[in-house]
Amino acid sequence: MRISPDERLLRAFAAWTGAAVLVLLLPALWPALIGALVLLGVLAAWDAMWLGRDLPILVERRIPERVFVGREAEVALVVFNPAQRPVETIVLDELPSDLAASEPRFTGVIVPPGGSTTLHYRIRPSLRGDRRFGPMIVLARSPLGFLRRRTMAGAGEIVRVYPDATRYLRPEALDPRRVFASLGVRPERARGEGMEFESLRDYVQGDDPRRVDWAASARRGRPVVRLYQHERNHTVMIALDASRLMGTRIGSRTKLDYAMDAALALAYAALASGDRLGMAVFDKSVRAHLAPRAQRGGLGSFVDLLRTVHPQLVEANYQELARHLGTRQRHRALVVILTDFVEADPRALCEPLVIMARRHRVLLVTVRDRMYGALDPAASGLDEPPTAMYRRLVLNDLLGERETTLTALRRQGLQTLDLLPEAITASVLNRYLALRYGHER
Repeated sequence: MRISPDERLLRAFAAWTGAAVLVLLLPALWPALIGALVLLGVLAAWDAMWLGRDLPILVERRIPERVFVGREAEVALVVFNPAQRPVETIVLDELPSDLAASEPRFTGVIVPPGGSTTLHYRIRPSLRGDRRFGPMIVLARSPLGFLRRRTMAGAGEIVRVYPDATRYLRPEALDPRRVFASLGVRPERARGEGMEFESLRDYVQGDDPRRVDWAASARRGRPVVRLYQHERNHTVMIALDASRLMGTRIGSRTKLDYAMDAALALAYAALASGDRLGMAVFDKSVRAHLAPRAQRGGLGSFVDLLRTVHPQLVEANYQELARHLGTRQRHRALVVILTDFVEADPRALCEPLVIMARRHRVLLVTVRDRMYGALDPAASGLDEPPTAMYRRLVLNDLLGERETTLTALRRQGLQTLDLLPEAITASVLNRYLALRYGHER
C-alpha cells in the first residue's frame, strides 16, 4: 500500500510552474504566486491527512471453478470500501496474455461508503493448465483528488484451465446420438437380439413372436416388434503420447491438443456405451494412469488428468508403454494409441506394439503432418527450384518409411489410422463404434 501524487496535483503544480515563468516578467505578482503555492501545499496536506484516516480499499477476485480452452468465462472483481465516504477508484487486473487480449482496466469506479462494487470482465483461455494471475491493483483517490493510495492483492491466484469438454458435460450429453451428430459421426449399429432396447418396427413374417410389443401394437393398431442392439461391454484403454513430436504446432494448437480432443470424445463415447475406460499418458515413461472404470460420471477424472498434460522434449518410449500395460491391464482391451512418429525404428516402435497386440486389440492413430501435402504431383515441375526438389525427395522418403511401417503393423494384426489433425476425432469415433457394434471382437 503506497500513497502517491495524482494527476490532478501534478497538473496543478505544472500550472504553478508555468505561472512562475511568467512572473519573471511581472515581479509584482510574486507574493500572489507564493501564496498560491502555500495554498496548494496546505490543500495537499489536508488531503493526505483525510486519505490517511480512511481505511484502505479491499479487493477480491472471484474466478470460476472450471474454465475450458477456447470458451469464454467471467471473472468478477469485488471492491470493498470500509471508509465513511464514497471513493473514486481505478481498478486494474494483471493476468496471463493467453487469457485475454488485453488486461482489464476500469476507471472512474465509485465505491459507496461502507459498501462494495462488483466489476466483471471475460476471459477466453487458449492454453491448458494452471494459469497464474498477477496482482489486482486499486488506485483510490483522496477527497480532493490530489493524492491516491495504491492497494495490491491477489497475486499468484490460479485459474484451472481444462481441455474443452463442455459438449460432454451439458444436459444434452445424456443423449449420445446428439453429441455424435455434432462431431460429424453417423454410427451404424448392428441390429438384432441383445440386451439393450433400440427401437420398434412393424412385424414381418418370420419375426420371433416373443419380440412382439403388445402394448405398442395395441396403440398402433398393428403388430410391432422390439429391436435390440448388440450390447457387448468392452474395456477401452487410451494411450496418449505427450512426447516431443506431439508438441508440433499446427496453427495456434499442437498435435497433442488435437489428440486430446479425440481422447475426450472417445472417453465420452465409451462411457456412454457402457464400456470400461482407462487412460495412460506416456512419453519416455508412463506419466499418468487411470484404471478402467464404467461410470459415465467418471469423465471428469479424465478431464482432470488431461488438464496439466503438456508435451515434453523427450522421445516416446513404446517399450515402456507395452511393459506398463502388460502389468496394469491384464484383461483383453481395445488399446487406442494416439501418437506420431517420423523415422520408425522397428525395435522401438513395431516390436512393442506387436507384443501388445498379442493380448489386446490395438488401434494405432498417428497424427499426420500437413507437410506431406507438398508431395502433390501437380505441385512439381521443370521450373521447381533445387531446394524445393530436395525437400520433396526428403518428404517422399519419410512418407515411404511411414507407410511401410504402418503396413507392417497391419500385417501383424494391428489396426492403424494415419490422419490429419482436424480429422482425428470423427475418424477415431467411427472406428471405435464400428468395433463396438460390429461383429469383430
